Amino acid sequence: MSTIVLAHGLFGFGDLLPGFTPVNYFNGVAAHFIRQGHKVIAPQVNPIGSIKQRAGQFASSILAQTQPDERVHIIGHSMGGLDARHALSNNLGLAQRVATLVTIGTPHGGSPVADAIVSKTGPLFGKIPLHFLAFLHADAGAFHDLTTAACAQFNATTPDVVGVRYLEIAGDPSQGGHELLLLQLAARIGEITPGLINDGVVTKASALRDNHEHLPDWPVDHLGEIGWTLKLLPMADHLRRYDEIAALFKPAAAGA
Repeated sequence: MSTIVLAHGLFGFGDLLPGFTPVNYFNGVAAHFIRQGHKVIAPQVNPIGSIKQRAGQFASSILAQTQPDERVHIIGHSMGGLDARHALSNNLGLAQRVATLVTIGTPHGGSPVADAIVSKTGPLFGKIPLHFLAFLHADAGAFHDLTTAACAQFNATTPDVVGVRYLEIAGDPSQGGHELLLLQLAARIGEITPGLINDGVVTKASALRDNHEHLPDWPVDHLGEIGWTLKLLPMADHLRRYDEIAALFKPAAAGA
């Protein structure tokens, strides 16, 4: 079995959510993996902090919960994928403990939604659901770090780490059902830039970096990628997609 780390995204939470302990950011995924015998770590980082701040918290949590010879497999959703990339490449002591980094709906090239929120202008801004704007009054470094310009700089200064396998997944809700929460926003982004496949927050072109290993697109929007839809069903399909990821992990022997 493997040690799997779940890296949450913007506005997200890890294994701590006071008052809502039955709720998990990755809906049902940790419990599902644990039932299969995997060890699961779900670090809690600042929901609206900068990549640098979140990456530091992320690395510290993993180092505190693993052994020096233990190799882990990270599944990062949205901003969580950028946190993990920063933690790996910036000498935070994590690189030697990570075998795999899988990013799902991660805005490696930036997010058009983040661009709209930061600029507070453009045809997309007025279409963003209110819950995505809830923290605009706060000093949320995350929004600025997820813009197209900021991610271009991030990529230039955040190289991949030799020895770590990088896998990337994009969401395409046009393949899914009407119960998806961000389907209308995804359609609006596609209208503004015709034919642009996106999950309602991150475009496919941003989620999949050139010259990297890509897995098949998931037929869900940005929230459906972590199991949240209007109907919250079918859970079997949601968990099966995570099983397909875990099947790619190869447990490393102690001391290897």
